[in-house]
Amino acid sequence: MASTRNARARAAVAEATPKQPDAGQTTGIIVAVLAFWPLLLVALICLLCIVAIVGGSIAQHTPVDSQPGGNGSGALDDVLKDDGKGTLDEKNVPLPDVVQALKDAGDECDVISPIVLAAQIQVESQFRREAVGPDDQRGIAQIPDDIFATYGKDDDGNGTASVLDPVDSIHAQARYLCALSDQVGELIDNGELTGDRLTLTLLAWNIGIESIKTLGTVPIGLLAYPYEVRSQFESFRSHETTPTPPPSPSPGGAGTGSPGGAGTGPPGGTETGTSPAKPPSGSGFDEAVFRKMFPRAIPFYSYAGLTQAMAKYPAFASGSGDVGKRELAAFLANVNHESGGLIYVEELNKSAWGNYCQSSAPYGCPAGVRAYHGRGPIQLSWNYNYYAAGNDLGYDLLHRPELVSTNSTVAWGTALWFWMRGGGSPHSAITGTGGFGATIRIINGYLECGGKRPDAVGSRVSAYRKFCELLGVDPGGNLTC
Repeated sequence: MASTRNARARAAVAEATPKQPDAGQTTGIIVAVLAFWPLLLVALICLLCIVAIVGGSIAQHTPVDSQPGGNGSGALDDVLKDDGKGTLDEKNVPLPDVVQALKDAGDECDVISPIVLAAQIQVESQFRREAVGPDDQRGIAQIPDDIFATYGKDDDGNGTASVLDPVDSIHAQARYLCALSDQVGELIDNGELTGDRLTLTLLAWNIGIESIKTLGTVPIGLLAYPYEVRSQFESFRSHETTPTPPPSPSPGGAGTGSPGGAGTGPPGGTETGTSPAKPPSGSGFDEAVFRKMFPRAIPFYSYAGLTQAMAKYPAFASGSGDVGKRELAAFLANVNHESGGLIYVEELNKSAWGNYCQSSAPYGCPAGVRAYHGRGPIQLSWNYNYYAAGNDLGYDLLHRPELVSTNSTVAWGTALWFWMRGGGSPHSAITGTGGFGATIRIINGYLECGGKRPDAVGSRVSAYRKFCELLGVDPGGNLTC
């Protein structure tokens, strides 16, 4: 791309590339080595002794990725192995009129799919039709004019090819990605590049094909953009296994834990309940504030789903004056940390999915031992939590735990259930004298508090301060644990 962003990227790559010494510098280096080789030999022997003494302990200390809801291993690998294939979840596409364009353009070449296109658009523009980027990228896919001039066409047949037309923009996005994929494929075949084709194609979109030619292999520091896009794949992938929607729950009914009983849940992805979607009165919280808090939230975590779920718990954030605002800020700050800013729906570390079945419970794990992994805004996990939350919300989550990852209102409902009635009750802590620090201790204190994870605690506190500021309330005391 001929854009300022890519010019900066190429400059950064050039700056990071080691420069070869000239002949004079090389001669100087050789002379210095010959003059001081006895000292160098002594230093080398000392270094080997140190390695022999501490090498074992160093080898055992292997840092792992830490992601919300996971156990901290393999999260990056899981995301980067996702090829974006599967069926597009049409309900999670914010603009229904572009669904067909995503499907049609997603067949442009093998490396892309409708899910890949939707995920990239979410990262680039959050599906805003007339978005304008900092380097003259425009439209829903954020394509610079010079790129659109090459790959853009009148794909919607309205007589004009425009980068601001979502259908035209999506098809141009697909053609450009496929062209980049072809160039990346040639570089891989020629041995000039090593790496995953989709990752390198997305990287080429981000920094330009000429820039990645100088890399040889993909440095981890430049994986941010491909990772951002691929982390969105799951939110646009459909997991529905049957075309027949399950029956709606009886009004006020509780899931009994028996197959086919009341409270089996709504169709995946729909909002439920008849109460109007209203935020807590006097909180200053509305959809505009929600967007400022979570600018990169995926469509699944909708404002409507949150406010519908709030109707089930009228005591939430209902305290007078600053109390209610602080509770709202505290809840959303913890949600922000657990879900990565409302990006992750399911626990990323799939190797841990079989860890959350307490088989001794009388109701067992009827959906399978891997079915009760972390899901939703606060990463609900364990069969007993799914059972209790389902009973409270009126859905049979014990038999249908997947509802927490396919229905926005149910997902938000489980987070509010835990907050209001789950173990320890963060609601009581923040509305009493415990402060924000007490909510951290209840949610994940055994892993984070007491100096165990100051980075995680800091992340929660930082979000809480920011959200308090947006709601116009002082954060109060006792912020850490």
